Formats: sequence, structure tokens, C-alpha cells
Amino acid sequence: MIEFTDSFSQACVAEACAAFPELRNRLAVELILPMFVRPLNAMGQVIGKPIVAPNPLLHKTVLSVFHRDVVEHLPKEIAFCRYVCPCDSYGIPTGEWQRVINGVYFNHGSNEQPNWSVHT
Repeated sequence: MIEFTDSFSQACVAEACAAFPELRNRLAVELILPMFVRPLNAMGQVIGKPIVAPNPLLHKTVLSVFHRDVVEHLPKEIAFCRYVCPCDSYGIPTGEWQRVINGVYFNHGSNEQPNWSVHT
């Protein structure tokens, strides 16, 4: 799950992903969540547990961009904070979100020649 602190951060990350395909690919790999197939009846209602058991923890990443970190219309850095939450046997969150790591995706290059890396 991805969450943004505000619409400015959401717009900046979208602009960066459109301008830098390697950043978009990196975020897609690092932030993807698995989907689980559940058995359904003829009416499309869930009738059993997932065919593949969900993880006992749900992961969430909060992304933010600060105005001072933007060069032209693209962010130089994207701050992130990752959280986990315990889940029941169906993958439904049951507890409080706990922060496990924070850091930043940083472009050590320029808008013309990007060089994105992660710092925690």
C-alpha cells in the first residue's frame, strides 16, 4: 500500500515516475503487494480462506516530497517511511501501524541524467 502525505507529494512522485522510468520500476518492485485468490461461489461471494495464505503483516509506505527538494518540476528526493501492521488469517489489519524504517530516494544526478539511490 502506498500513501501520500499530501497532494503535492503525490503529484511530484507521479511526475518523477513519468520522467524517470528506472525510478518507476524501482518503486514498482519495492512497493508491490501480493494479491491472493479466494474461492468464490456462483454469486461471487468469498466461501473460504485464500488459496495462498496472506502474510501475517500488512506493509504500508508513506511517501512525501518537500517544496525545497524540487528542481524545476521534478523532485530531487522523495522521503519515505515504511510501516507494518499485524493481520488476521484473512489478511485484514487488526492492530496499530508501527514504523519500521524511514529514508529517502535521492537523485544524485540531474534531471537530464538521473542517478536514483535509496538511503535509510
